[in-house]
Amino acid sequence: MKIAVHITFFLDKNIKKKLKELSFSYNNFFKLSKKTEVFVHTNKKIKNFKKNLNFIFNDITNEDPYKLTWKCRSLMEEQKNKFDYFIYCEDDTIFTKQNFNYWLKYKGLYKKNYNIGFLRTEVSPKTKELWSTDQFGPLNKYVLINKAKFIVLDTNPYYAMWIYDKNEFKLFVKSKFWNLNNWSGLNPFATNVKILGTREKSAVGWHALNMDKYKATIIPLKNNFVRKECLIIHRSNKYISKEGTIHVSIKNLISKKLFVYNKKKYSSVRTFLSVLMYYLYLKVKFNFKDLKKIIKKIF
Repeated sequence: MKIAVHITFFLDKNIKKKLKELSFSYNNFFKLSKKTEVFVHTNKKIKNFKKNLNFIFNDITNEDPYKLTWKCRSLMEEQKNKFDYFIYCEDDTIFTKQNFNYWLKYKGLYKKNYNIGFLRTEVSPKTKELWSTDQFGPLNKYVLINKAKFIVLDTNPYYAMWIYDKNEFKLFVKSKFWNLNNWSGLNPFATNVKILGTREKSAVGWHALNMDKYKATIIPLKNNFVRKECLIIHRSNKYISKEGTIHVSIKNLISKKLFVYNKKKYSSVRTFLSVLMYYLYLKVKFNFKDLKKIIKKIF
């Protein structure tokens, strides 16, 4: 089982410290298979110091630094016949063997046009609870597949990484979304709560809402809770401290009342309204739950 892992690693200072932090990520990837190769795409020259760990220098002096996240794609395309699985992720993602086995178990859902997803998590320094970094409220849409219930990431299927097998990857390479230049003129709105920038467009892979490749990105439920195997760790733990960005803990992620999912088409009007709502959110940046508490106190 040959696995190619591509990581974007932007460096400006504290190189030794950041290399040490990076090791938590690539060492977990090496546990997936004895034939795992990790390719780290960076803006600084770093000598290779570990077997199957390759540092690839990219001179982005006169470019948008976020375009570093797209530099891996030419090499990945060259590798399309050399590996069985392809993974792209950010440098602070902890992806375990348990996560990989979960994905292998459910990846056959491709045949039903579903993408099996993950949830990025951070730990609250106060309560030690796990919180979602990318879901902005409880999830309440589901699909039934072979009598099993799957929750749908219907507002934000983003989790800052993607993984595909060889066949799915080859199809991705042929798609218009493989090249950043092809995003111009296309609907930039890829989730219901977030407009994707250059970096996020790379990390969303082929399962953004507006791509129409999959019916949905889904996660299996067990006793109305998400399975722990789908949880990946965002090691930098930097979003949990930002007010108004993370709104729901993992234990409260699934609504008590669920509805059958029906995929909505992204009309230009709906897209405009969604984008407008997002900009308002960025401007105000308050938690709607906090607003409800304030209203209750007043009235």
